[in-house]
Amino acid sequence: MAKINSEILTFNRGVVSPLALARTDIKRLALSAETQTNWLPRIFGAMSLRPGMQYLGSTKSDAAARYIPFVFATDDTALLEFTDSYLRVWVDDALVTRTAVSTAVSNGTFDTDLTGWADEDEGATATSAWLTGGYMSLLGDGTNYAIRTQTLTVSAGDANVEHALRLVVSQGNVTLRVGSTAGGDEYLSETILGQGTHSLAFTPAAGNVYVRVSNRDDYASLLSSCEIEGSGVLSLPTSITASYLSLITYTQSGDVVFIATKDNKQVKIERRSDTSWSIVDFLPEDGPFRDLNLTPITLAASALTGSITLTASKALFKSTNVGSLFALTSTGQEVTKTLGAAEVFSDPIEATGLTAERGVAINITGTWVATIVLQRSVGNTSNWTDVTGESYTANQSKTYNDGFDNQLIYYRIGIKAAGYTSGSATATLSFSSGSIKGIARVIVYNSATSVNAVVLKDMGSTAATTDWSEGSWSSRRGYPSAVALYESRLWFAGKDQIHGSVSDSYSSFDEDYEGDAGPINRSIGSGPVDAINWLIASQRLVIGTQGSERVVRSSSLDEPITPTNFNIKPCTTHGSSAVPAIELDTSVIFIARSGKKVIELAYEGGAGSYSAVDLTIISPEVCEPNIVRTAVQRLPETRFHGIRSDGKAAVLTFDKGEDVKCWTPLETDGAIEDVVVLPGSVEDAVYYVVNRTINGATKRYLEKWSQLSECVGGTLNKQVDSFAVYSGAATTSITGLSHLEGESVACWAAGADQGTFTVAAGSITLPAAVTSAVTGLVYTADFKSSKLALAAAVGSALTQRKRIDHLGLVLANTHKLGLQYGQDTSNLDDLPLVEDGTEVAEDYVWSSYDADSVELNGVFDTDSRLCLRATAPRPCTVMAVVVGIATHDKI
Repeated sequence: MAKINSEILTFNRGVVSPLALARTDIKRLALSAETQTNWLPRIFGAMSLRPGMQYLGSTKSDAAARYIPFVFATDDTALLEFTDSYLRVWVDDALVTRTAVSTAVSNGTFDTDLTGWADEDEGATATSAWLTGGYMSLLGDGTNYAIRTQTLTVSAGDANVEHALRLVVSQGNVTLRVGSTAGGDEYLSETILGQGTHSLAFTPAAGNVYVRVSNRDDYASLLSSCEIEGSGVLSLPTSITASYLSLITYTQSGDVVFIATKDNKQVKIERRSDTSWSIVDFLPEDGPFRDLNLTPITLAASALTGSITLTASKALFKSTNVGSLFALTSTGQEVTKTLGAAEVFSDPIEATGLTAERGVAINITGTWVATIVLQRSVGNTSNWTDVTGESYTANQSKTYNDGFDNQLIYYRIGIKAAGYTSGSATATLSFSSGSIKGIARVIVYNSATSVNAVVLKDMGSTAATTDWSEGSWSSRRGYPSAVALYESRLWFAGKDQIHGSVSDSYSSFDEDYEGDAGPINRSIGSGPVDAINWLIASQRLVIGTQGSERVVRSSSLDEPITPTNFNIKPCTTHGSSAVPAIELDTSVIFIARSGKKVIELAYEGGAGSYSAVDLTIISPEVCEPNIVRTAVQRLPETRFHGIRSDGKAAVLTFDKGEDVKCWTPLETDGAIEDVVVLPGSVEDAVYYVVNRTINGATKRYLEKWSQLSECVGGTLNKQVDSFAVYSGAATTSITGLSHLEGESVACWAAGADQGTFTVAAGSITLPAAVTSAVTGLVYTADFKSSKLALAAAVGSALTQRKRIDHLGLVLANTHKLGLQYGQDTSNLDDLPLVEDGTEVAEDYVWSSYDADSVELNGVFDTDSRLCLRATAPRPCTVMAVVVGIATHDKI
């Protein structure tokens, strides 16, 4: 005997649609589907045909890309596009692009000389010069600037048009000003440009523009070009090649993004305006350093300051040491300073011991007219006073002994405010005991025992010493693979090491900085930690390694981390893949080392620790083959987007408060390769990179999800992929479709589905003129229920022969032909075309649909299913379905 039972089905796990609650006489089920592709569920039970994706443009050369969000504020964002060795920037969904202008820089590449650049060097010792290889060398003296300037002429036709200067700094730092007056910075405020490439925009009036480049440091900065950008898309070179795109980790502080990529030098992306961007090497000048040398090898510096040679007593250097820091600690102290201006003093030396040991050697040479004074400060380096009787107006070579037994006195030598007339003197102070730690960066490899370097912190002696350390980061020693900002420190991790900067000083790792704000340099400890895949600043600083996850914390939960209050504790042993993790409220979301599981590390405030939750446990196969890119969207609901290696997306809609977890696969005509999310006020902006084959060629497009409010019908319904929007005068010819050349596309215009067309010469022709249209690729959404098991009067319907004999639908914003239904995808019916005895109008969209149940002509089977299908560009939202099932009792 057949028994008829009904159940209400809604479309996410653990939540029932509000529309179902009134039917207490009917069984209800939050349905787990076998197939739910391209259906986007909502927290409270509905599911909709997913939004379409708008075509924004191609990646550079249609190459594989990695996109990073730049978020200064929720309404001040950009996208950073990394491809093989290049960076481009998208602002307001358009690439930053330069306009052609006739304004030009004369001799901007310095091929043979500095002709065209006026010499305005300050003092007697700051020098600017041409350097073989095509460089402008700018060498200050620590006080005076080496300066070169050029006056550009802006024609009336180029006035009030945005220009951009492209500068490439090959070594050191260059200070730039661009103004409407000589030496001024009215167009570009004075800014320091680090080693890298800079494209800085400014908008001049007609007339003169004054460009000034300078350097005050007492080692040479090298500028290899300074030119007006040509027309076209802004593109900056990077050291990140295609194989490393997936390994990029990043963190942002204001207008600076710090990037770490395994095997590549850390870099910074700097923004000075929406159209002014730089990519520079991250080059701290005071650390971090490896352990102190314990071998008998000595190092000697050829000079105390400037450009020097480091000489090792035995084979030490490799070509991969270029860029390395070396710290040399002297035996005895020696400081020297070129005195060529007023208010210039040497670094201090420290005098200690008894009278016989306190002799300070003073040596002054040069041609100069000035009064040079010796000054002292007792116990510190902040209270300087002149030493009575120790002022000099001629070259000197003497020893001064203060006779202050066992007192700590600091000495320096220099010229006071009113003491300088002309020339320059080289003044040196020497003391036989004590030490000074000098730091140099290698710039040229000569041999295993010799390298050229520039001094970043003055050396204390030219004598050989065994007291030296090599920098932690270089091509030889490796670079960090992960970066994060946490508790006012910039953290880098990799090669089983973690380094935290001086507090509130992200570019300083000075190990001599004392106190709680000092840097933190630690080993991570046991286990497979050589590959550190990510750092996340959550409630704790969380470290993801191949074998485990660990947290950094102080000994007490509420204390800040300090050099003396630092612990690394185990968290879980899932191990992570090389996919950056995501911070989500107080949790961390990461991909387990298999690549197939999404794990949530949920912070438990009471215990002060994290517990692991497998978010894929309800659908263990949804992330297969493996996840390669991730992002999280918060508005209108929280969704995790995981991009699979097979080109499909696995989207998790979830809400802890409502205990909702619903995975849905998304696919399109092509392979999805990347995802990035930017915050919005109503809905976050979700971007996919899609690899499509168009007219036989491989194309990679940046495409943006439509908002849900744009997918409910009306004049423009944005539910096709890679779509373009037309708006303008009434026309039958829809152009702007060259990116879909040769493809079959659908068009929604004038509030109706216009049908399908083939793009030819970048356009299609409609049967009637329209003023707006959305044209793009068709996609379908398929739903196939899991086995229907709850409809039997007694026990389970599993293994019983049954069929769905009627179906009730509760819909919203659904096109007349927006939904098909049946017991299998080969036999689907349309919605009834007659309502209340009247034929439903062409292209009608129901804002609300709750009609009588309809009969289904199914057959009895032990595996009877419900199948639903929606097809773009027709909108469809299913709020709930009522399924009537006929079963046969077993005899």
